[in-house]
Parts: sequence; structure tokens; C-alpha cells
Amino acid sequence: MAEEEQSPKPAFSTHVTGPGGNPAAPATTNTARPKKKWIIVAGILVLVVIIASALLVLGVVDTTPDPIIGTWAVGSTNLQMQFGADGTAVLRYPDTGYSATGRWEKVAENQYRLSSATGTKSPLLSYDPIADSLQTDDYSLIFSRRG
Repeated sequence: MAEEEQSPKPAFSTHVTGPGGNPAAPATTNTARPKKKWIIVAGILVLVVIIASALLVLGVVDTTPDPIIGTWAVGSTNLQMQFGADGTAVLRYPDTGYSATGRWEKVAENQYRLSSATGTKSPLLSYDPIADSLQTDDYSLIFSRRG
């Protein structure tokens, strides 16, 4: 038994060594990088929401419908002009059933131009927000809001 006590026992080290006898770094998961990405993404989203809110509050982005949209009477006649939000303009004469479709476009603040289905342009129309009316520059054609 004395011999057994003197025989060397194999030694096991709890340290793992890499090539060249250097201790290997402990295996860890890299959790800091995904968290950092989510923080950056969240920061960008918050920034986009703040910018969009500021633009709406400051009125840079106009969400109100154009004042021309609606139905208008032409002078004292039964002739009606309807301006749609999609840029369509429909001229109707209910007494005869006549109807013609064209387009309208805003060319400047309170300034509009009509064009027929064939592309013929009308004289410039001006919107008067105080009188809530549309008219040509020479007042030869005046629209009053009907509805």
C-alpha cells in the first residue's frame, strides 16, 4: 500500500489552454450587440415620430382639404361645377342633363386652372376666402359655393 500512495496521480487542470499553452478565453455570448441595435432602431423611430409631429404642428404638411373641393354654382344659373379631391372637375347643367368632365389643378396659393378632357386650359381661377367664391381675373365667370 505504501507503493500506491507514492505513485503519482494524473493531474487535471480546470483551466483550458488554447494552442501554444495560453489559457483560452471563456466562452461568452455577445448580448451587448443586439441590445445596441435595438436601442439605435428605437431611437431612430422616436426621431421620425418627433419630426413628423413637428411638421404637422408647424403646418408644413397641410392636411386640410383644398377650399375648392365641393359643389359650386356658376353665377345665377343652374349650371353647377363640382371639384373633387382627386383633381376631377365635373360641369353639370341639371336642366338639360348636360355633363362634362375635366381636371383642376392648384397652380399657386388660391389660384387654380381647369382643363377639359381634351386638355384645353381655362383662364386662371382665383379663390377668395373672405367671400368663399371663385372667379376669373376679369370677373366674367364667378362661382359661389353651393354645398
